[in-house]
Amino acid sequence: MTQISVSANDRSNLVFEIISARIHDEDKKYVVYNLQVRHISGFDDLSPSLIERRYTHFLSLYNSLKMEYPDLMVTVEFPKKVLLGNFDNSLISSRSTGFETMLKYVSSNNNLRNSKSLLVFLQEPELTKAKDLLERKEFNEAFPILEANFLLLNKVFTDRSPAVLISLCRLLGCGVQANGIIWRKWAELALHRYEGVSDSDLLALYVPLMQLCLKYELNREDLERRLLDLSKTGFMVSDTNSLLSEVDKVEKKILNLT
Repeated sequence: MTQISVSANDRSNLVFEIISARIHDEDKKYVVYNLQVRHISGFDDLSPSLIERRYTHFLSLYNSLKMEYPDLMVTVEFPKKVLLGNFDNSLISSRSTGFETMLKYVSSNNNLRNSKSLLVFLQEPELTKAKDLLERKEFNEAFPILEANFLLLNKVFTDRSPAVLISLCRLLGCGVQANGIIWRKWAELALHRYEGVSDSDLLALYVPLMQLCLKYELNREDLERRLLDLSKTGFMVSDTNSLLSEVDKVEKKILNLT
């Protein structure tokens, strides 16, 4: 089974590496860089995350971070655009090194690492596709995309960060709708992660999460107690929307993602 718990110490050893590049030559010609995210040591080395990004994705990240944190990005050099030779191996190699250097610096700074800009870079293309599949109720096709997204974010951010919890809840909400998907491990993980969460915006997902688990007879006695405790604090614990529908609202409110 895939390991899904990562300690804070392991996150300090995060590595971004361009492991290969290929030339896409359909419709429009451009270079696709295969970015691997892994840890230097520990079990996560056995399950690195892989995403594909173009030069424009890296440039967008760089420009966004410069606007958001100009003082922190002043020393960062970014590979310049060229008019000729975009597909030369030497240029592709040089750019790969530049991208890795930038990401290493970004991951080493707490503000940059927890920025909206990095989150968008890490997940936007895949998440956009997954959301489209969810809209069409193609849950089995969306699930592996959402699973890969969660595992990637779980490497980069803390266990109970908004981005990770939102990704986990969306994965679970999709999993219960899909056919033949083993989703209970994600439900148990989500319930565990929510222990100790006090952010009121994030707690908006806690009630539909618990109600979903109750529906499938998961940890009934414990969840009924948790819901009762929440109700005593003023939370509405009945007549809530589904977990999937609430995820989009919370994501927009907390992460400012559309």
